[in-house]
Amino acid sequence: MIGQFIALFRARKDLDLAKGLAGEMIVDGVIGRVGWPLTVAKLWMSVGIISLSGLVLLLLTIGSVTHWTLAIPALPLGGGVYGIIRLWRGINVGVDHVTRLAKIEISNRAATLTSPSPRSAKHL
Repeated sequence: MIGQFIALFRARKDLDLAKGLAGEMIVDGVIGRVGWPLTVAKLWMSVGIISLSGLVLLLLTIGSVTHWTLAIPALPLGGGVYGIIRLWRGINVGVDHVTRLAKIEISNRAATLTSPSPRSAKHL
């Protein structure tokens, strides 16, 4: 966080740094606003992981106390936990990939911008 403040202070005189920071701020703001449905989905995925893990532990306990065949239904439930974790990691990788591509595109477009001259700012 302190590094961001230092970069903002340095950006007042460095146009290229200012362009890069502007692109990152735009992309991070958009991802932050669009990211709330992902947060809700991750909440439900965590509820699913916890409930499926509880069922797996319950079935394994019942199977170890009584007969091992009662623990067989724990296998697909454990696979469900694994599937949810893979989905979660895939979503995180996808968001990182899209964020990286958006930052590259914004920085490419920002590279074409020029700084306004002080004379043109007086007329506004």
